[in-house]
Amino acid sequence: MPTLALPELLVLATALVVLVADLFVGQVGRRQLLPVALVGVCAALGALLAVVPDSGELLGGRFAVDPLGWWFKLALLGAAAGVLALAQPAWQGDGRAGPTLANRGEFLAVLLFNLAGMLVVPSARDAVTFYLALETATMPLFLLVAWRRNAAGAEAALKYLVVGALASAMLLYGLAWLYGVTGTLDLTAMAGRLPATPAAYLGLGLVVGGLGFKLTLAPLHFWAPQVYAGAPLPVAAWLGTASKGAAVAAVVLVLYRVAGPHAQGWTLAVALLAALTMTIGNLGAVVQTNVLRLLAFSAVSQAGYLLVGLCGATRDGAAAVTYYLLVYVVTNLGAFAAAAVVHHHTGSQDLAAFRGLSRRHPLLALAMMLALFGLAGIPPLGGFTGKFFLFAVAAQADLHGLVAVAAVNSTVSLYYYLRIVRQMYIEPDDSAAPATPTGLLPGLALVTATAGGIALGVVPWFYETVRAAAAGWP
Repeated sequence: MPTLALPELLVLATALVVLVADLFVGQVGRRQLLPVALVGVCAALGALLAVVPDSGELLGGRFAVDPLGWWFKLALLGAAAGVLALAQPAWQGDGRAGPTLANRGEFLAVLLFNLAGMLVVPSARDAVTFYLALETATMPLFLLVAWRRNAAGAEAALKYLVVGALASAMLLYGLAWLYGVTGTLDLTAMAGRLPATPAAYLGLGLVVGGLGFKLTLAPLHFWAPQVYAGAPLPVAAWLGTASKGAAVAAVVLVLYRVAGPHAQGWTLAVALLAALTMTIGNLGAVVQTNVLRLLAFSAVSQAGYLLVGLCGATRDGAAAVTYYLLVYVVTNLGAFAAAAVVHHHTGSQDLAAFRGLSRRHPLLALAMMLALFGLAGIPPLGGFTGKFFLFAVAAQADLHGLVAVAAVNSTVSLYYYLRIVRQMYIEPDDSAAPATPTGLLPGLALVTATAGGIALGVVPWFYETVRAAAAGWP
């Protein structure tokens, strides 16, 4: 049974090793801490892959692993490995973007502690564990966002902290209401005791509102563009992949395990929130000239698509959301990896930095284009397959209007993704910039993310396995 928590324990052990080693090694030794952290995350990923339990509990049922939660943890650990790989140029600080991370071991320790909290979220089975895991998955982000130590990073971190404190208070207050109306902290037991009363819906609304900040749901999304642009690029990638995955796991846990029996009472509200979020995200991205701000609004719109699969709280919906999360993490990681390479060698976040990239680095431009097309939902990439299953869930719930809004928004998103593609393939390159080297670890992250985005779209095994995992859930 202790092997159920082995991935979390390995991540925590790696964080402690990195933190202690940073005190005793010199500047040259600190350069090796990034590979150490990456090896630790890969070891946790291997431990997760080695055992796929049907079920299991620890700590008196407060911590549990099930097949669907296993997939969430796979997405989180995969995102962590990818972000650490693409952080190599910023870690070494030898490009035009400057010493963003400056070989600081505490950066890696904070990120790994953050990851450990995220990994506990899908396994939390009582309100206290759930809240503590979410706070561990959130508070370190305030430090990571401010790591650049400049005015933009400090301002972004401060705004992130203020909004995050409000969201944390909403979440805690909502959990208190749910405890008050059910008399239990056990999330599974809450489902059988939750009454269809205004007090219960108020508690659910506050919890979803608190989680909406982490998931960048409208109108709690306004922090995202400035935070993405002000944070170090690897941190922006972390926010756009792993942090989003933990938030999706939390929302699925609440709406399915706790509020599933009352789905008829909240499905319409979730549908309206999904439509609002994807529309605001796409319209905001259309006018952006900063690539990171564009990807931030893209992340907002993707959160709206994920909500589509939550309508009705069906098992097919749980499978569709989990599958699309895998697609989103892999695809978004590819986009951020390409953006990180360009930013490191140009020092710019503007669209113009991608001008002529296809002639300086054809493979990098191709990987970026495939990532963007995956986010837009172009077949045969994973984004198309994922959106198909999400829209099918909404159609089965008779939410045909929501399907129409989502389809229109997918078309709108193609416009701003194509703006980046145009810069890479059509606009002339007048900067006389040299060929852009990718680097070993970022190149490996790019290749893996690109291959994963294609495989998820054309290999049926992934969705079938996720759907089988959701068959007995909750």
